[in-house]
Amino acid sequence: ERANMEMAAYSEKCTASFMNGIDKLNIKHEEPYPKASENVDSMVRLTERLIDKGYAYEKLRSVYFDISKLDDYGVLSNIDLKKVKPGKTIDQDDYAKDSPVDFTLLKRSTLQELKKGVYFTTPWGSVRPSWHLECAAISLKYLNESFDIHASGSDIIFPHCENVMAIGKAATGKQMANYWLNTELLMIEGKKMSRSLNNTLTIEELEAKGYAGREIRFFLLSAHYRKPLNFSFGALASAKNTVTRLDRFIQRLMYFTPGSGHPDTEQLIYDVKQSFAQAMDDDFNMSGALASIFEFIKKVNLPLSQGQLTEKERDRILETMTSIDKVLGVMNFEKQIIGDAALKLIEEREALRKEGRWSESDAIRIKLAEMGVEISDT
Repeated sequence: ERANMEMAAYSEKCTASFMNGIDKLNIKHEEPYPKASENVDSMVRLTERLIDKGYAYEKLRSVYFDISKLDDYGVLSNIDLKKVKPGKTIDQDDYAKDSPVDFTLLKRSTLQELKKGVYFTTPWGSVRPSWHLECAAISLKYLNESFDIHASGSDIIFPHCENVMAIGKAATGKQMANYWLNTELLMIEGKKMSRSLNNTLTIEELEAKGYAGREIRFFLLSAHYRKPLNFSFGALASAKNTVTRLDRFIQRLMYFTPGSGHPDTEQLIYDVKQSFAQAMDDDFNMSGALASIFEFIKKVNLPLSQGQLTEKERDRILETMTSIDKVLGVMNFEKQIIGDAALKLIEEREALRKEGRWSESDAIRIKLAEMGVEISDT
């Protein structure tokens, strides 16, 4: 309504933005991406099923879920319903319910919504589905009556995740998901980063400040998912530097000088694979996983710099890094080529350094940096 757009056009705009964002963050595509508006029939059938089983009721052309009929409602959030304020279950309005803690499945559309076409025709009249019903119906349709992992944010464990769980259990008699993973929030200056607080930063805004998607991704990976992550440009710069460190290691492997071999290579590879897997198996202990990678890089750098590694050993190390990056998704395995113009400047700078003309060689270093080439004298 604020954007003064048709629902379908507004939805398409948001979807395009979302897909663009996940591409930049190197998130694998899923198939399909079901739309709530194209699955209303499933929601209606699910509502009918809940009514037939006695878990839902209709009142004044809206349909509600009766939480008193479900023995373990509140098990996910450990909520004490006696302390829940009216409106916490989303319905702070004039809609009649048998109990103030019951939640909406289908809400009758307002006059304004009817005028704008924001409604669906059902046996109960012109309604719009609740978020809880949408998520439950789509999960049951596209996944199964029980699936492995349900993921969302910690701020919506109650009422949303609790309500989705309740709908699934009432409809099927089964636990909807085996694991409910709720990530903690991204914070900025001590507050949740949220559009409602007008304190959000977009990927595009960060890109304009010189940060690539994989650097933003690494920053988001840097904290455990059950701990809040505080955004700062200092933390983002640190993530950028770490990704650069990974890039340098990969490039050094690609441009290595072959040697006679290093006796500990296979042991180092075994150790990092074991340590990385054990850390990730420990409730996604990302700090432990990253520590194992950088310990591996530190130990490999010595035989690498001394020209000890054979080509086969180098290839095994690259394979290991590629395997780890299937999880991290932040490394660049493309061989970086220096152009002729930059190579010529490097040669000029080297000649100047030999003559002790330091200020002139520094000027070339700055010029190279502007071209995207960083010189590290060894």
